[in-house]
Amino acid sequence: MKIYAATDRSASGNAAVELARAWAVKLQAELVLLHVVCDPVLGPAFTDDVPGDVARAKQELAAFAAKLTPPARVLVQTAENVADAIVAAAADGDFLFVGSQGKSAFERFRLGSVATQVLRHSSVPVVCCPPMPSA
Repeated sequence: MKIYAATDRSASGNAAVELARAWAVKLQAELVLLHVVCDPVLGPAFTDDVPGDVARAKQELAAFAAKLTPPARVLVQTAENVADAIVAAAADGDFLFVGSQGKSAFERFRLGSVATQVLRHSSVPVVCCPPMPSA
């Protein structure tokens, strides 16, 4: 059994990872931490340092994954469409966990929502974790 946790390393992404980890322990499943960097050469992105972002993501997720019990595998990719890449990468899994940023309807319309696109297109069951409440 394999569980994917897609994370953008935000608070809601971290919540998705933690819930996926708990499920992986209970189900004795392999846990894969997945991060996708949007490549501005391929599509619109918020960065122009794709190699640096990929290296940082790999380093941060590997350090985090090594602390988990059991340790998780890390998969970092670049893609034009983040949601499509998440769906494709997790297609061989049994569950996919994603975080939701809690955007307003206008923000979802204007920016799109990775979580919404993943929910609509995934061939595996998706668990969507809301943002953590502010303290």
